[in-house]
Amino acid sequence: MKTLIIAYACEPGKGGESEIGWTLARKLAKDHQVWVLTRSNNKSALESEDCGPNLKFLYYDLPRFLTATKGRGKKNFLLYYYLWQLGSSAAIRRFDKDYDFDIIHHLTGGMDWMPSGAAFQKKPFIWGPVGSENTHPLIRRHMPWRAWLKDLARSVLRSALRSLDPNVRRTRARADVILSHTPGNFPASVQKKVMPFVQTGIEASPRLALQKTDLKRNGPLRVIYAGELVDWKGALLAVKAFAKFHVEHPDSCMTMVGAGNLEGAIKAEIQRNDLGDVVSLTGKLPMDRLLIELNRADIFLYPSYHHGLATILLQAMLTGLPTICLEGDAIGRAVGQEAGITLPPPETGQLAGVLSRALLELAENDALRQRKAQAAIELALNTYNYDDIVMRHTEVYWSLVGNDGKSAGPV
Repeated sequence: MKTLIIAYACEPGKGGESEIGWTLARKLAKDHQVWVLTRSNNKSALESEDCGPNLKFLYYDLPRFLTATKGRGKKNFLLYYYLWQLGSSAAIRRFDKDYDFDIIHHLTGGMDWMPSGAAFQKKPFIWGPVGSENTHPLIRRHMPWRAWLKDLARSVLRSALRSLDPNVRRTRARADVILSHTPGNFPASVQKKVMPFVQTGIEASPRLALQKTDLKRNGPLRVIYAGELVDWKGALLAVKAFAKFHVEHPDSCMTMVGAGNLEGAIKAEIQRNDLGDVVSLTGKLPMDRLLIELNRADIFLYPSYHHGLATILLQAMLTGLPTICLEGDAIGRAVGQEAGITLPPPETGQLAGVLSRALLELAENDALRQRKAQAAIELALNTYNYDDIVMRHTEVYWSLVGNDGKSAGPV
């Protein structure tokens, strides 16, 4: 089957959505002819890999005068991404004339409130996995006012684009199948074509995780946070929780991997609590060094509050780390009480205090910590296995395209 995958993010060894796009495209190409439409800044990394005969890459970029709208880092990312999707529609049309795709699959860029360039081409169209997580209302009570306003603005923007933007409405209406990790977000008019689906997966590969051979703790407890140092990923909250925990366990230490706009506030928190010798800020690390840091740790602390299912979570689970997190998003749903401790946000009191007590529970009961670590490994491999996810994608493909290669209609 000739498949066009739209993957704004697609790059090996980078983690996150880039890793999802690369891994799924590579695995789908074992059974299908796959073309991936992505950005040219991914080109050198992609074409240095041995992709096999069935996997080819196509590139589309916005005109240079529009590229400036993106700014440095992730500044204006949403505007740039929106324009990239709309602009890609002409590229998709042109490439379809060249290759006559059987199916078009919008794979990464999984926001259900943004359009897809695939919606403008008359071919069987799969949208997803897409979705969007809401912030738990109790967590909003604990937010600093700036974060609260930012979260409110995010909610208003999502709602407006979902309801009013003609390109998002067209994408939703045009999709033959919508794969979603938050299926309840979609209106009743399209629910018949919405299919619950996980966002990402993992495989037992040393390029994604260095699985522990012994789950016993060796020496002082090591806590790790890995992700962007931004409010909604709980970076500052994590160091505040560790500070409280460290009072009870002064031999413990913490590693924070990542970069972001909260780095200054985190450094100030470290200084205020005299944690300079026990909390290490590594900045953003290449994948090989990140995997080593995960393998050295004992607990993964990730108190996000509107996060989709993150690749880093599955990497931590497969490494053999129990996770401490909060209820209310895909992180908490994946971890539950089996692969770590998922905490309901308190109605009163401090979030950091609740998280620190969970750290204490695992620090003082290593048998419990080891049981949850083993459960995390099994959950990652049995529930989020990439091969199973690829098989489900293929089943969706064949539900839309008959054995003669012609459209079989919507499922």
